[in-house]
Amino acid sequence: MFGYLVIRVEGLSLERFINLTVSKGIYLWDIKRYSYTALTACITIKGFKKLKKIVRTARCRVRILDKRGLPFILARFKHRKMLVVGMTVFFIIVYGLSSFIWTVDIEGAVKVPEEKILQILEKHGIKPGAYKRNLDISAIANWVVIDMPELWWVSIELRGTKALVRVVETNAPPPMIDRSIPCDIVAARDGIIHEMVVLEGEPLVRVGDTVRKGQLLVSGIIEDQETHDVRYVHAMAQINARTWYEGTGIWEFDKPVTKRTGRKAVQKYLDLGKWVIEYQKEDIPFKKYEVVEKRVPFFDQRGLIPITMIVREYYEVEEPQKGTELQAIKEKAHDIAYENARRTIPEHVKIIDKRVKYDMIEGKEVKATVYIEAIEDIAQQQRIIFN
Repeated sequence: MFGYLVIRVEGLSLERFINLTVSKGIYLWDIKRYSYTALTACITIKGFKKLKKIVRTARCRVRILDKRGLPFILARFKHRKMLVVGMTVFFIIVYGLSSFIWTVDIEGAVKVPEEKILQILEKHGIKPGAYKRNLDISAIANWVVIDMPELWWVSIELRGTKALVRVVETNAPPPMIDRSIPCDIVAARDGIIHEMVVLEGEPLVRVGDTVRKGQLLVSGIIEDQETHDVRYVHAMAQINARTWYEGTGIWEFDKPVTKRTGRKAVQKYLDLGKWVIEYQKEDIPFKKYEVVEKRVPFFDQRGLIPITMIVREYYEVEEPQKGTELQAIKEKAHDIAYENARRTIPEHVKIIDKRVKYDMIEGKEVKATVYIEAIEDIAQQQRIIFN
């Protein structure tokens, strides 16, 4: 904001020069010594004006390498008034446009169509062109939940000209049967009974038993052993069982296998809509690399002004060392298999173990099969049908 200078100091008494500046209350930072007789440092404009006596005392030479900061930027535009006026008008227009919503993004919608959510949001004022200051975000989120029972939670966040709407859909519970209707408990999937709590009904299995999907676990038909009277009840139980899921992944030998070394380079660009301006360009010294691109607000995290920064991160990658290619290929196949297995596991399931098996077709591919062991409630109600 106030500007500073990058200076180069040359002489035989550099330590004395630094000690004198400190004693006079002159602040130096980012000091780099290049040789016994030369260093560079950053100094304020006010501090630089106080160096005259110190330079004479320490018998050093000081010269300015660079001038940085707002005062020097403004000095460049001193004789270019129309450019300054144009930039001022530009930022005023940009700031004015940032007071409106121009895009609405939905996150978390899987089963519920985004078009339906956008219609409800538009009904309550969240739409392209809406003036942000007139919106009660918290109240609108509540109204959306009320209007859409299929949504359990809604969050609305304004990021510059973007309205980011995060939703959590209501998980459809398993079909429940009226408690006045007799029903059994059957297994929702294959497994081994780990623990069971029967609240109502006649248990037909015990802990440690292996059960198949659809097998009767708790009967809703109870017969009195003495009178032989039959009573029909609404069976209720929680039956946790050990279950298994699996996923497969294949990686071919002729596909490249790489891993990151930890080194990276970064390039940044300013996105002004129609124009993209280079902001920071770092050379890419890597022969092989992976690129990750992300967009972030330029001025602050809220993005009050709709100028975004494109950040490209270049990660150096290398091929596995000779003799470890097979292990790298197995790791790639394993990662794919594990991800495929995780997709089939419901959120409420607790994972307790994992195993992997590899099958290799010589010269062609490696196939990994991941087996995941879990604990989950497999109790499922099933209505009793009377003939």
